[in-house]
This record gives sequence, C-alpha cells and structure tokens, in this order.
Amino acid sequence: MSIKTRLKALREELVTFSFWKSVRCEFLVTLMYVFIGCGSLTHIRQPSNDTFLNVALTFGLAEATLMQCMGHISGAHMNPAITIAMLATGNIGVARAVCYILAQGLGAIAGAGILYGTTPNKYHGGLGVTFIKEDVKPAQAFPVEFMVTFVLVFTYFANLEPKRVDMGSRSLSVGLSVVLGHLFAVCISHQFLFVICSIIIVIISSVLLVLSAS
Repeated sequence: MSIKTRLKALREELVTFSFWKSVRCEFLVTLMYVFIGCGSLTHIRQPSNDTFLNVALTFGLAEATLMQCMGHISGAHMNPAITIAMLATGNIGVARAVCYILAQGLGAIAGAGILYGTTPNKYHGGLGVTFIKEDVKPAQAFPVEFMVTFVLVFTYFANLEPKRVDMGSRSLSVGLSVVLGHLFAVCISHQFLFVICSIIIVIISSVLLVLSAS
C-alpha cells in the first residue's frame, strides 16, 4: 500500500463517527476504571491480606464490567500496553492508537481528579499511587511489572482469536488476569498494571497536595 493510499485511508477514518465514538469510550472506561479501582485504596491505612484481595477484586471486576459494556465499541483497552500491542500487530492503525492513548491519559486524569474531589481529606492518602517496597530494588520490580502486564496483554489477545469455539466470558477472563496480576505483584511493587496512569496519579496527587497546603 502506497503512502498516498495510507494517508487517504487515515483521513477517511478520522472523519467517521464510529472512530470518535470509540475514542470517547476509551476516555470514559479509563475514567471509571481509575475512579473505581483507586477508590478501593483510599480508605486503607493498615494493609493486610484481606485488603489486598479486596483491591485486586475491585480492579479485576472493574476491568471485566467495563470491557463487557464497551468492548464491542472501542475494545475497552483502558491500558496503553494493550493499545500499543494492538498497533504492533496491525489490529488498529496509528491514528486510532494515538487517540486511544491520549484518551486514556485524559480519562485517568479525570478519574483521579473526580476521586480526589469526592473523597474526604483523611482518606486521600496516595490515591492508589504505584510504589515499590523499601526492600525491593527497581531492577527487581521491573520484571514483575513486565510479566503481569504481559499476562494481561496475552489474555486480551487470546480472546481475539476468531477460531476459538469455546464458550467463555472474554471480559471475565481479562478481568481475572488483572486480579491475578494484583494478587501476585502487590507485595512486591504494589503494581497497577497501568504505568501511564500511575504517573498521572502521582502528578495529580503532588499538585493537589501543594495547592491544598498553600
């Protein structure tokens, strides 16, 4: 396919209603995912096995529910890792990938902002910011984050296989992969499976804390 043909196809995609509907869906599902998932962490003061399970289930059920609701429209990526993988495998184009990632970032900002504004000050804490434990080195936490993210992306792609005939819930399997990742890695890196979202939440938390102190 020539460059001229690619550019023409790109322009045609950018003016379609379905394209921007998908982008809006990515914004919305990421907003709700961050709001609900991080909301499960705001009240935690003394982490325990029970709270880890509650948080893991909240993130996993949020992923499964939102994917079930919006997956048929945008794919409900909610994660740049999935979007980039979809781009690399030719399932989506560059324009859609860029717009999805921007929508996910803005959705994460909106979700964290709404959570901060609707949560009492005593429960603000870190809004679910990702951090590694004091006795864990970054070089040790990175492969853990990489592997749990790989499992999530692998599960997502496994459900895209058109030749599969087994009757299972695709959204539930992806949600369970999120639960699995949290339960495995939470004691090592307090992971979030969403690096960009983690960075955004750190920025928002820092800015809002400075503003509230001034």
